[in-house]
Amino acid sequence: MSSPRVSVLMAVYNNAAYLNEAIDSVLAQTMADLELILVDDGSTDKSPEIMASYAEQDARVVVYRQENQGIGGATNQALRLARAPYVAILDGDDAMEPDRLAIQADYLDQHPDIAAVGSQWFTMNTLSRIQGIDRHPADPESLFALMFAYFSMHHPTIMARKGPILDCGAYDHKARQGCMDYAAFFNLLLAGHQMTNLPYLLTRWRLNPHGVTHNKARPQTEDCMSIRAKAFLAIDKQDSDRANQVALSLIRTFPAGSWFDEKVSRLIPNPPPSPALLRWRELAARGLVPDLEATCVDWLYDEQNHAEQLAGLLKQDGFPWLGQLVLGKAGRVIMVPSKTVSHIPAIPATLLLTLLIPTQAGDHELADRVRSSLDALPENAEIIVFSTDGAASDVPAAVQHPRVRVLTTAGVAATAWRLAFSAAQGEFLACRATGCQHHPEFLAQSLAALQSDANMALAYAPSDVYYPDALDSNGNAIKDPSPEPRWTRNTLLGRDRGNLSCMVFRRELIDALPVAIEETGVATDWAIARSLLARAEPHVLPIRNVEFAPKIGLANNIMEVLIRRLVAWYLDTGLGRIPAPEVWPQLSSTQGLALLRELDDGLLKNKLCIHPGNLSLITEFTTRFARVPLFHPVFNHLLVHHPVLAVGALRKRSVLAAALCVPWRLLLRGYAKIIKIKRPAR
Repeated sequence: MSSPRVSVLMAVYNNAAYLNEAIDSVLAQTMADLELILVDDGSTDKSPEIMASYAEQDARVVVYRQENQGIGGATNQALRLARAPYVAILDGDDAMEPDRLAIQADYLDQHPDIAAVGSQWFTMNTLSRIQGIDRHPADPESLFALMFAYFSMHHPTIMARKGPILDCGAYDHKARQGCMDYAAFFNLLLAGHQMTNLPYLLTRWRLNPHGVTHNKARPQTEDCMSIRAKAFLAIDKQDSDRANQVALSLIRTFPAGSWFDEKVSRLIPNPPPSPALLRWRELAARGLVPDLEATCVDWLYDEQNHAEQLAGLLKQDGFPWLGQLVLGKAGRVIMVPSKTVSHIPAIPATLLLTLLIPTQAGDHELADRVRSSLDALPENAEIIVFSTDGAASDVPAAVQHPRVRVLTTAGVAATAWRLAFSAAQGEFLACRATGCQHHPEFLAQSLAALQSDANMALAYAPSDVYYPDALDSNGNAIKDPSPEPRWTRNTLLGRDRGNLSCMVFRRELIDALPVAIEETGVATDWAIARSLLARAEPHVLPIRNVEFAPKIGLANNIMEVLIRRLVAWYLDTGLGRIPAPEVWPQLSSTQGLALLRELDDGLLKNKLCIHPGNLSLITEFTTRFARVPLFHPVFNHLLVHHPVLAVGALRKRSVLAAALCVPWRLLLRGYAKIIKIKRPAR
C-alpha cells in the first residue's frame, strides 16, 4: 500500500458534540490523498461510536483506542501510526477549510527549509458560528521572536514534516495541561528548524468552554511560563546576542506586555517578569537601551515609582505636556494645566470641505488615495497632502490637480498636523489616512447631514476592518466577522474604535484641541479622533468605510503605547480630574470632592463622556468622594444608565443611600422624559 501525502492527526477525548463536523471537514478536503488517524484517548461519551462509523465507511480513517494518557500521549500515538511524510493537526472540536491540506502540502513541497507551517484561523462558538479572526506572524524570523512572547503558531493549524518532530522528541506525554505543543515548537526552533505561518485562513478553532484550553487555564498558563523560561535560557546559551535581540524586539513591540503576559497577571498573583523583560532590564542597566525607552517601560509596569523620573526625561526630550500627564496621573499635581491645550489658529472658511491626506515615507497608496478622493470630492472642496514623518510629500504627476495642495512639512513632523489644520480652508474637515477607503457616498452623506442641522458637529461612518495578513484561498483580505455593537459615541470610545478617517466634522471642533498634538507622534490621528468623540456626539451614518488593520509583526511601539495610555486617561477623566486609584487614599475628602465637582462640570458641558472604558473608574471615584451622591450629576448619570453598577458601588458605603436610589432613579427618568418631550425636534 502506497503512503498517503498527508496524515491528519486527531487526538479525541469526549468530543462527541463536535466530532462529526471535525471529521467531515477532513474527509471533504480538495486533496484526497490523505489518511485520518483518530486516537481515542479514553473517551466516555459517544466519540468511540462516531469514530467507528467513519472507519467503516472510509478506508482513509484509522481508529486507535487507548487508556487516557493526555493529549501529548494521544498525539504521539497518532504520530507513530502516521504513514505520510507530512502530518497535519486538528483537534476533535475544530474544523478545517476545504483547501487547507492542499495549500500547506504544496507550500512544504516548495520550501524544503521549512519544518512546519501554520495558518491564520477563524474562531467559532459552540454553534459553529464564526466569531472572529486570530492572526500570527507570516515570516520565520518574527515567528521565532514572538514565540518567546506567546504562541506565535497555533497547533490546530499546523502541518509539519514528521521527521523533524520525531527527531526533536515529539510531544511531552506528561503535559496534560495543553502546553505540549508549545514545548514541541521550541524544541524544533532550538534545534535550528524554521517554522512559519501562511497568511491564509485555513482552520476554524472552537471557543469551547468545556475544552482543555478553558478548563485548565491556570495550570496551563503556569506550564507555559515554565516552558518559555527554559526556552529563553536555552537560546541564551546557544547565542546570547540573539537572545538579547529577541528581548529588545519583544519589549519594544509589547512594552506593557503581550496578551499572554496579561493573561498571566490575571490568573497568577504576583507573577515573575517574563524572560524578555528580565533581559531588557539587564541590558538597560548596562546602558544598552536609551534612557527614555527604559524608563517608559519601567513606568508602564509601575507608574507610581517611576513618575518623576519619566516626567523629567519627557520634558528633557521635548515632551513637557506628556510629562505633566505622567505627574497628574500619579497624583503629583492635582490638575493638568489648561495652557497645554493645542490652539489651532482660526482662518475664514472659503471652501465647503478640506480633506486632509497624511502620508509617510514608503506610502505606496498615496496616488490611489488622492485619485479616488478626487472622484468623490464635492464641489467647492480641496485636498491637502502633508507628510507626518518629515519625509517629502511627492504626489505623482498623474494625480496632480488644481484642487490638490501639497504642504511642505519636511523636517517639521511634530507640527505637521497643526500646519495642515491651519492651512485648511474648509468649513468642514475630513481625513483619509493610509489603510482607509472611504465609501463613495461618505463625504456627500456626511456633509448633507451636517448642513441640515446646525447643532450637529460630527458625522461618522463606521469601518469594516479587513486583515491583509488573513486571506481567503484566492488571496483576498477577509473582513473581520466579529459581532459588533450598535455604534455610538459610547461604544466607539469604549471599544477604542474612533477613527479620524471615518469622521467629517466642523472646523471649530479643532480650534482648541485638549491634546498637545505636537507631542503625540504616530498616535496623533488617534488622539485627535478620541478628543473629538470625547466632546461631540457623532451622527452615525448607515454606510461603511473600509479599514485595513496593520499586519502582525515586530515594531518599536514604546512611545505609542505610552501616549495612548496617558491620553486615554486624560480624556476619560474629564481632562485629568481623577488620578490613579493608588493615589486616592492620599486625597483629603475636600480634595476628592473638588475633583468630583470638576467631573460634574465636565459632564454638564459635554467635556466628559462616560463609556465602558472609564465606567468603573468614575463609579468608584464618585461613590468614594461624594458626600451626597444623589446631588451629583455624574452619579445621577450613572444611576440612570448603569443602575446596577451605581447602586452596587454605593451599597458598599451606605445601605440606606443605596435604598434611596430606586425612587430617585424613577424621578430622574421621569424628568428626562419631560425634557425630551419639551425639546424641539431637530
